[in-house]
Amino acid sequence: GSYGGRWESITYFDTKDEAIEHGINLLKKYNHNTHDEKTRNQVMNDLTIYSYYNELIYTFFVGEIGEIAFPDETDSLLENIAERVYEVAGEYSEGYLDDVTEEHREELQSFIYRWAKQRGYLPECFLIREIEEIDIRN
Repeated sequence: GSYGGRWESITYFDTKDEAIEHGINLLKKYNHNTHDEKTRNQVMNDLTIYSYYNELIYTFFVGEIGEIAFPDETDSLLENIAERVYEVAGEYSEGYLDDVTEEHREELQSFIYRWAKQRGYLPECFLIREIEEIDIRN
């Protein structure tokens, strides 16, 4: 579920249908007995819905996770290196790194990606797409 513009749910499913079925079953169980603390806590954790006054809940949200790709900043890195050398050496360094081949650029990008993966620096955040509100009364 979504709370304050952030997706807070900690429950993931392989398919949208599984998520919807889980949400419907959970809300039906909760609405049958709003005083059941275990079910209320599960609603808070799985659906990020907070019921402070034991009111009935009929809607929840589902969405699809979209991974954040590791950015390819190889060209920017090479440009920054060339600019720093130019700041020190001036015109004598003009053209430095202009002749980096596509193969070498790809090799550097691959190295940076492997380094990030090996060291745990790949993005762990994600986007939520295809958000849909589900109403269990329908």
